Amino acid sequence: MNECHDFKDISKNKKQGLKVIALAGNPNVGKTTIFNALTGLRQHVGNWPGVTVEKKEGILKYHNKEFLVVDLPGTYSLTANSIDELIARNFLLGGNANVVVDIVDSSSLMRNLFLTMEIFEMGIKNVIIALNKIDIAKKRGISFDVKKMEKVIGVPVIPMNAKNGEGIEELKAMISEMAEGKATTNPITPIYDEPIEREIGHISGILNETPLAQCYNVRWLAIKLLTRDQEVIKLVLNYLGSKKMDEILIHISELEKYYKHPLDIVIANQKYEFIDKLMHQFVIHFGEVHETFSDYIDKILTHPLYGIFSLFGVFYLLFRFVFTIGTPLQEFLDNTFVSFGQLIAPHIGNEALRGLIVDGIIGGVGSVLSFFPLVFLLFVAMSILEDSGYMARAATVMERIMRIFGLPGKSFIPMVLAFGCNVPAIMSTRTLEDERDRILTMLVNPLVPCSARMVVITFLAGAFFSEHKALVAVGVYAISLFLALLSALILGKFVIKGEENPFVMELPEYAIPSWKIALIHSWERSKEFLRKAGTVILFGSIAIWYLSSYPQAIGSGLSYAEKLGRVFEPFTMLMGLDWKAAVSLIFGIIAKENVIATYGVIYGIGENEEALIMLMRAAMTSLQAFVLALVTTLYIPCIATIGAIRAEGGNKWATVAVIYNLLLSSVIGVLVYNIGLFLDL
Repeated sequence: MNECHDFKDISKNKKQGLKVIALAGNPNVGKTTIFNALTGLRQHVGNWPGVTVEKKEGILKYHNKEFLVVDLPGTYSLTANSIDELIARNFLLGGNANVVVDIVDSSSLMRNLFLTMEIFEMGIKNVIIALNKIDIAKKRGISFDVKKMEKVIGVPVIPMNAKNGEGIEELKAMISEMAEGKATTNPITPIYDEPIEREIGHISGILNETPLAQCYNVRWLAIKLLTRDQEVIKLVLNYLGSKKMDEILIHISELEKYYKHPLDIVIANQKYEFIDKLMHQFVIHFGEVHETFSDYIDKILTHPLYGIFSLFGVFYLLFRFVFTIGTPLQEFLDNTFVSFGQLIAPHIGNEALRGLIVDGIIGGVGSVLSFFPLVFLLFVAMSILEDSGYMARAATVMERIMRIFGLPGKSFIPMVLAFGCNVPAIMSTRTLEDERDRILTMLVNPLVPCSARMVVITFLAGAFFSEHKALVAVGVYAISLFLALLSALILGKFVIKGEENPFVMELPEYAIPSWKIALIHSWERSKEFLRKAGTVILFGSIAIWYLSSYPQAIGSGLSYAEKLGRVFEPFTMLMGLDWKAAVSLIFGIIAKENVIATYGVIYGIGENEEALIMLMRAAMTSLQAFVLALVTTLYIPCIATIGAIRAEGGNKWATVAVIYNLLLSSVIGVLVYNIGLFLDL
């Protein structure tokens, strides 16, 4: 039976005999909150097999039993319009889940139950409905008869307010009961008009004669054929052949002529009508439509003008938060590495080995690791903004601007993710249905400053603009974002042509973020920073130390690093940057954090940040420091980002990204430096 399915095993945990619990639901229903509540810190983040879409797994422990919890991508339906929908659908079709927890937003029940009905139509019976956000529904005057709902829909229903932990224990108990086969269900499935039901019966009869009947629910296959689901058509074609498939498609065309609309629209409308009839049986009060507190706030935060000012204000406060709390922690870590280097230096007799360990390894890696508090706090702030519901408002505000530059509104989400790391941000472009939108978003994404480049920006801003470091950092970010949008306009007109798609974004209710969840999210995201410090940056620091230290007093006395820098110095001097900046930028292609680490190694002062700041202040002006921060943000993406673009778009677009970013950063660097000189800045 499994031979029909794409996903046979999802992890080693399943092979070890753990029952699998799948979490399904629309975006913004609280799925991640419930996932964290069920699994705590027992989580793993990777990618789904064969695709670069994030997969989250975790272990649920309940009464001496363990279950593997899989967080499926948030989807509104189980069609095949996007990779997220396809992943969720194939996973469920593959029979991987022993229990499916369908998380629904009780304040938007009709839209959420559409996905529920699609799950039921697939023939999946072990389903639990987590009726989340009941507090919001109550505020809107909506109330439910939960027992009646269970009887009507045919599966257990757990009312929940996951933010406050309400219903979590009840959900765990029901998961355990259903996984052990102790719960009985009888899910209801939608009934359609007689002409559609007749055709469903006709197609089902044909499919029952094929091996597909052993693997899939044939009624579900028939419905998907009626809606012209391309993936299902390809699947069925392999078993029926083109002649039989043509006959079915002729029947579908005749039915569409009868309804005067495509059947996917007809079936969706009838499914909503069916859901509406169900809801009238268990929704006691539907509430009155009136403006809520969120509506009043949204008049400001999503306003075409006020929303822009609010957006910049929020991100300015974000950086103030990061700097105010993170800078003392950063200085503490920096002093710790300095003390550690001074402690072990006298115990290393060999001068070359002492230089390697103290200046190369401790100095290079330590100078980067000292910025971990800033990176972690940035992720905390971003997570709080996401959980509060503000990010959806920011996307709505930015959409108006992005449309001017030819970017689809949905591209804002990958661009926001890029503030953390460009690699997962580029991976997330897989959710964009249109190929033109996906490639365009992918190419401009590296222009959004990631957390690695934040290390460089914050260091230079603090060293050269101490009184206005937050303002300077925001300025670099603002210029980078503007150039990303301008680049989208240029590339969209001359390189990647096509039609723009409409923007659809749901605005969730405002919520008080959970610090616990924000910390968990931030730790998961920032672990990559530590991993890079222990691998890429470590080897990069060793290489930088070697090139900066050798050959010693041979010939001209120039080190390999200086010789390399001198080759590029005539070019970088056009933007006021000497050979040391050239070397730093070259090693920054390995990992952007290396830009600062390289300076520390070249100057031979290891991890002493105060000494590094003094030497850099003596070697360059504030204008040159600003240009270096800007060029670091704009030039060639890091190796990992180039690899992600290559994996998602191929060699062609990876090459385009490298060449375009190099040209753009060069032009901007020269312009800013010379304009600054002209204005005597």
